[in-house]
Amino acid sequence: MIQFLNLFGINSHLVSNMFSKIKKYVIGFFVLCGGILVAFLSGKGAGRKEEKIGKLDERLKIVKKDLKSKEKSKNGLKKTLVSKKKALEELKKPKPKPKKKSAKKAHSRLKNIGKGKKK
Repeated sequence: MIQFLNLFGINSHLVSNMFSKIKKYVIGFFVLCGGILVAFLSGKGAGRKEEKIGKLDERLKIVKKDLKSKEKSKNGLKKTLVSKKKALEELKKPKPKPKKKSAKKAHSRLKNIGKGKKK
């Protein structure tokens, strides 16, 4: 075969070097295909799916508990704010001032003057 290649001016060293490079690619391709087959046929993915779902369920429970506790504290804060607003409104309302005795006397005197009585 080497003589046949030499007739056409093809160097046998180049041909053997080219086949060794092709061999590397072919072997690499088969190794890759074998790895993919092993990964699919091993079946570990199905078992891990249940584990992941279980972990997600636990996380969901924790998050729900956190949300409930935050909602309770939020409602408690709303109630305290409402009660404080009511207290502030009551403080802002003007209280009737007690009349002084002299004011009461003046008032009764004005009544008497209005009725026509003079003292």
